[in-house]
Amino acid sequence: MLGKLMKYEWKATWKLLLSANILTVVMTGLARWMVYLMGQTNYNDFQMVDFMAVMVLVTYVGSMFAVCIGTTIYLIYRFYTSTYGDQGYLLHTLPVDTHHIIIAKVLVSAAWVIINIVFIYLSVIFLLASSSEIFESMMEGMVDMIEYLGAEKITAFTVIMTVIAFLFSVFAKVLKVGACISLGQLSSNHKLMLAFAWYMGIYVVEQMFQGVYFAITIYIQQMMSRKDYWDYFSYYDNQWETSLLAGILSCVVYYLLTWYVMGRKLNLD
Repeated sequence: MLGKLMKYEWKATWKLLLSANILTVVMTGLARWMVYLMGQTNYNDFQMVDFMAVMVLVTYVGSMFAVCIGTTIYLIYRFYTSTYGDQGYLLHTLPVDTHHIIIAKVLVSAAWVIINIVFIYLSVIFLLASSSEIFESMMEGMVDMIEYLGAEKITAFTVIMTVIAFLFSVFAKVLKVGACISLGQLSSNHKLMLAFAWYMGIYVVEQMFQGVYFAITIYIQQMMSRKDYWDYFSYYDNQWETSLLAGILSCVVYYLLTWYVMGRKLNLD
């Protein structure tokens, strides 16, 4: 049943979200073409080409923001309407376990978020590669950072665990939105406003805990080995462990909140 739910969720979202990512590809190609033209034009035509290139690059940046924000808004809208809106009446009458509903929606939404991130990162790299000087400078900066950290610290295990920690952070963000929307359903009126209030409240609490954690970590670093300064890169040597732990803990908390409301306190009125 989980596979059927994921298949249905994918069919309901792929047309719009894939079109948005195709827009990223088109705008990237157009922006790189304009950068290429800037390098090929003579002085007399430079001003016109330069103006067109600026317009295209501004549109390119705007389209990247539009795709990110649009994808986020659509996934939130999709989750709300399909679980607590009109479609929710049909969904919750099906002989489907609540856990399967949550997992299917989280996995598909997280997949689209990751696809979106990959498209944008590849787009930026492809555009920067059109300028050899910028690309070479970027590569030199990465090499310098690796040498500073020490090549022995960047192992295959570290890379794999960093990727896993990133995946859990994406799952946590998706589940947090789902949990806030679910908590908003506990109110008989102004459900969306309450969901937004829950999100802002959780965000403030998370920032407070993060600030306390950073302060304690910096203090320990200074007391143990760095009384005069704090090495930024050294602090992030093994941060995948903290990120993974925080991601798993957040996933568990937000998942349980969503499951409790959806399974025990469902209110579709």
